[in-house]
Amino acid sequence: MTLPEAWVLGAGPFREIGQPRVTATSPNGDLIAVGGGLGSAQWHGRTASRGSGSHPLAVYRTDDLTCIHQVTSRWPAQSVAFHPTLPLVAFGTGSYDGGWSYEGELLLLDLTTGNAVSLLEHPRQVRQITWRSPETLDLVLAIPCDADEQRFGTTSLACSISRDDWDRAAVGMLRMPYGEKAVPEQPPTDTAAAVAAVSHLCRQRGQVWAARRGVWAVEGLADGRILTTLEGVGLECWSGTTGQLLWQVPVDGTGCQIRVLPGGRTALVLTQAPRRYREGRWIRDPSVVLEIDLDDGAVRKTHKSSCPAVLVSRTDGSWALRDTDHDRRSRTAGEVTFGPPADSATTIQLGRYDLFNHFFDIRYAPELLFLQGRRGEPWRGKWVVAVDAPTGRVRRLFPLEWDAPRGRHLFGGSGAYLDDTAGPALVHSGAVHDRAGLLPGNAFVLRRRYPTGEPQWIFTADREATALDADDTFVYVVFNSGELIVLKAEDGVVHVRQELRIAGRPVVPLSLARVGAGRLAIGTLDGQVLVVPVDAPA
Repeated sequence: MTLPEAWVLGAGPFREIGQPRVTATSPNGDLIAVGGGLGSAQWHGRTASRGSGSHPLAVYRTDDLTCIHQVTSRWPAQSVAFHPTLPLVAFGTGSYDGGWSYEGELLLLDLTTGNAVSLLEHPRQVRQITWRSPETLDLVLAIPCDADEQRFGTTSLACSISRDDWDRAAVGMLRMPYGEKAVPEQPPTDTAAAVAAVSHLCRQRGQVWAARRGVWAVEGLADGRILTTLEGVGLECWSGTTGQLLWQVPVDGTGCQIRVLPGGRTALVLTQAPRRYREGRWIRDPSVVLEIDLDDGAVRKTHKSSCPAVLVSRTDGSWALRDTDHDRRSRTAGEVTFGPPADSATTIQLGRYDLFNHFFDIRYAPELLFLQGRRGEPWRGKWVVAVDAPTGRVRRLFPLEWDAPRGRHLFGGSGAYLDDTAGPALVHSGAVHDRAGLLPGNAFVLRRRYPTGEPQWIFTADREATALDADDTFVYVVFNSGELIVLKAEDGVVHVRQELRIAGRPVVPLSLARVGAGRLAIGTLDGQVLVVPVDAPA
């Protein structure tokens, strides 16, 4: 069987909402509303979370499990309830910010239009929703902030709101005071009940529900097969012609990076176990690099790092690990060690690493490339440096900031080395740091001469680039806004610009790779892989 031009790998029922948190069924049983969580768009070596939504709310038909509406909240879902007579469903969301406030919102989704309205005048965590009657909505809200706990003796406050205009909802129309009264502490949201409800519904329809999380890396092989790595999966291999899953290597933790070694018979995969709480603090185990045979998925070797790390490689197969430990007590933070074939006992220190500043993942690099900042202030004044293996000699190539008089604080990102008619170059993404967050136009994709670093063109964006690949003709970039942009490699002119959707629903892309002539594979935050031709709508 030959698949159509565009298809999805890893698809399944309720994929849009990730891990179910809360559910409710409509009065006639035709619909189910689900609030879920896609997990954090972040791992120990990088973040793609700036501005990306990971708390989806969706409504499905129960007969065929089709998603008919989907919206995203800033906070995780805590409760959901269908209106008894009107085509409306209310979602309560929110969380404690860890230091002072209990923020969230009450969203009312119109099942006719698909529009959602945030009803509360000020952000408040909404813990429980019950429609007492068509006019009256009973709520349990969290206290606004820590200072109120002493006043009320609890963090939960109940109120009732009666209105006859729920079908004409407007933003912020529920204004204080709400007439709240203290009630006993609310138990945490029972996510197991939501998982059971979704699993049961899938079994009734002859389907199987399984959670999948963000696809952090994707690679194409010369024979058309597609490799992916994600939470719970070190590596999985898909047929490039039928879309069939050929084999899978499970892991306890998250697959973060893939490197296909020269010859295309073996891949390295960086994996990381979940954090553990011990002796009053969160700790991370060392990263593990798996050496996997691409014929059958057998793990041939296991390379255990001494720390959490990121993997950096060059085209001849040499690779290195950079310590990403954020603990200031760590003696090895920022240390670089070499893997085979160098396998040198030499270690070098590039300064402390953090996932906002120093992630610099360059495809097809002729050298081992890193970002290095100032001594004592490693987040400032970063340079692109090349590290020779196995000697460990560090060569400064050029500053990350290409316009020295501006002296901006730049973050690293994904990139690719290319050598076309315009000469050798490095194309990489990044962002300009600002205390107010990522401002419009402060994300960028930049082509610069290699190894001197002079800029050749720059493309600016409002949202963060999450992955990049390139060939002699085009540079392919995805953004956490859900957009794919294809730029001409020579001058940066936009060739294709399109929103990525699966089954009509927007997705957050995390990874991207060329997987054959004119085709891209794009890994998403909800655990799917969208395979598309470059010039056709996705």
